[in-house]
Amino acid sequence: MRQPNSCHCSSQSQLENERLKQASFLTEILSLTSSLKDHLSALFEKDNVSRNYLLSKNNQPYEGIIDYFRIEEIRKYVRVKPNRLGKQNFMGANGTFTSIGHACFSMKEELEEYMNYDVGDICKDDWKLAQKLMVHGCDPLPRRRCFSVAPKLYTRPYPINESIWKLPDDRNVRWSQYKCKNFTCLARNSTGKGFFKCSDCFNLTHHELPRWIESIYVYPNSNLTSDFLIQDILGLKPGEIRIGLDFSVGTGTFAARMRDFNVSIISATINLGAPFSEMIALRGLVPLYLTVNQRVPFFDNTLDIIHTTRFLDGWIDIVLLDFILYDWDRVLRPGGLLWIDSFFCMKEDIDDYLEVFNMLRYKKHKWVVVPKIDKDGNEVFFSAVLEKPPRPF
Repeated sequence: MRQPNSCHCSSQSQLENERLKQASFLTEILSLTSSLKDHLSALFEKDNVSRNYLLSKNNQPYEGIIDYFRIEEIRKYVRVKPNRLGKQNFMGANGTFTSIGHACFSMKEELEEYMNYDVGDICKDDWKLAQKLMVHGCDPLPRRRCFSVAPKLYTRPYPINESIWKLPDDRNVRWSQYKCKNFTCLARNSTGKGFFKCSDCFNLTHHELPRWIESIYVYPNSNLTSDFLIQDILGLKPGEIRIGLDFSVGTGTFAARMRDFNVSIISATINLGAPFSEMIALRGLVPLYLTVNQRVPFFDNTLDIIHTTRFLDGWIDIVLLDFILYDWDRVLRPGGLLWIDSFFCMKEDIDDYLEVFNMLRYKKHKWVVVPKIDKDGNEVFFSAVLEKPPRPF
């Protein structure tokens, strides 16, 4: 009878030992967790939080990049800005990471010149330097803490019912960086105006007024044209086209014409030798100051239409065009339209470019290649209207 009692006592003793070991293990884990929590809290409480963020997998300190620049305003701008409460903000980040384009590092002197100013003072009239930086890949540019230069005698813009088809007041533009010093010069049919793309697009009455409303034929006695009419394109998707982007060199006429059909268009452009951005705004339309280097600032699957003319031409690298088209595809909604308007290139290159457009596997509503008559057939125009399909295919 005693033997079973002895076994029972032995089992209880072993069980008690196991419980003590588990309790000791849990106590140790809790102690380590508490220690780790205290350690992390101490890290985030340091004044220079930016040193705790690593730039790359090789643990290169973020401060090493900051120290590359000599101008203090650049350093202050690119340094990580920790949240004041030491907690994540509503965007889910512990700080704000202001960005600059990677090519800013290869244009150090130009960027430091651009950022060399007195805080709270008037900025230099250096928009041309800023645009040079952007075009060469220093995009986005850092923000500045100075007040932008404005025209000295800025006047009230014309009412919207007048401004669309009327040259703006010359006093509303800073002309110091342009060859032409007024809109009349820009609208004049002459050379030496400082730009060649869209050389007639400031002529609102004769050149711009009929665009996308009347067809222009390559040969007067034929129906051969690379121009499509807005009403025909909108007729492909009745009532569906409401908002879009025009990525072109121009003065906003495409947006003005689409406005007549109750379609809102944002016009992306830069000031290539003329005040294109100001002209678009003074007409009562929305300019988007954007280079081809940058991802378009719209969310996925949101736009009904993207239109481009006089911009993506035979100068563009095939791989770059590929990246651009994929980005445009990103922001076009399923069923949205991509309107390629008079893309021109050398005849010998057209097959390579067409292959890139075919890569999209869009539905082809319109697709035409016509000769450029002023180049003896050595250059061609390509125009197309393509519809983004639902995905996956």
